[in-house]
Amino acid sequence: MKIGIPKEVTSGETRVAIIPSQVGVLTKSDHEVLVEKDAGIRAAFSDKQYEEAGARIIAATDELYQQADIILKVQPPTRNKEIDKHEVDWLQ
Repeated sequence: MKIGIPKEVTSGETRVAIIPSQVGVLTKSDHEVLVEKDAGIRAAFSDKQYEEAGARIIAATDELYQQADIILKVQPPTRNKEIDKHEVDWLQ
């Protein structure tokens, strides 16, 4: 299963659904972890840390949602103001 971790878009939210140290737990169970570029920045985790843990970085939000079988978020789906689209619209 491909597990997608998008950037949180809720104003003031600094958390991310998965931290790099937990990526290995999922990949050892034969899941692929896809992390949106800069998803962990506000929580002080770099893309490099996610990659080193075994995740694959996805450049664009829509690509992440298209490739993922399941999405993990901290906050419920909401409107992404940067691209003026609701996250629910991307769910498969």
